[in-house]
Amino acid sequence: MKRYSASFSVTALPAVFASLLTFALPAIALADEAQTERFGKIKGTGGVSSISGAGGGGLTPWATLSSYAEDDQLGGTVFISQARVDDYQLDIYGGAFNFHDKIEVSYARQDFLIKAADVQIRQDKIGLRYKLAGDIIYDRLPQITLGVEHGELRDPAVALSVGAEETRGTDYTISMARAWLNGIAHRTTLLNVNLRYGDANQFGILGYGGDDADQKINLEVAGAVFLNRSVAVGFEWRQKPDNLSALVEDDAKDLFLAYFPNKRLSLTAAWVDLGAIAGAPDQRGVYVSLQANL
Repeated sequence: MKRYSASFSVTALPAVFASLLTFALPAIALADEAQTERFGKIKGTGGVSSISGAGGGGLTPWATLSSYAEDDQLGGTVFISQARVDDYQLDIYGGAFNFHDKIEVSYARQDFLIKAADVQIRQDKIGLRYKLAGDIIYDRLPQITLGVEHGELRDPAVALSVGAEETRGTDYTISMARAWLNGIAHRTTLLNVNLRYGDANQFGILGYGGDDADQKINLEVAGAVFLNRSVAVGFEWRQKPDNLSALVEDDAKDLFLAYFPNKRLSLTAAWVDLGAIAGAPDQRGVYVSLQANL
């Protein structure tokens, strides 16, 4: 399959993020909680990195913005993630910047591998999110965040062959999140709900739109319980559009375990069920992600 190249500046971004993470990890691993006192937020409330690069869970962004930056601070994250299911593999590199806990800008490079055919599909994701109101803990209102997520395929041939209308597209989200310090079993408990407007096929990997596009608004729900100050368990469920008459697209879901040794580092592992992808049913497997807060 012919592969299409982008400009050097865009192509180099994943390597830059990976390099930052590689050089930062030795120092991060030695950091203790005293080194992160400048961030007053509770550990873990910054979330992890989603597959689109935005802050939140693994499958989908949450209303929480990336890092632990507060009103008068700047923060950033870099991450490396991988999902392996029966017939496919997805590698992701990226990061996000948080401006004064109000605006988040994110980027993710997705490399999707069809194992049987040894075919690679690459996509760039750029996101912008704005905290509209509330706070997940200290406000009467839940935290409410508006988001825009734009994706563009570098390798469009597969998407076009299955009937996608476009090889680039934009999703719009509104996210609402609330955390209760004395929640389930007296543990900190978080609930997040998203409404997403868009027509991405398999997160955009198979393009955007199609001949059977009739549902633009989809629901995403996530929840988590902190077993202690450093470990959280939870779930995510993401409804997806079913735009292609030739291919069934199922909802995605996961069960995850997130470990926050300090405010500088997080490690997430999950069991994922992505349903049918490109005609291959029952795509289940594992997801791992390593994130560093800068």
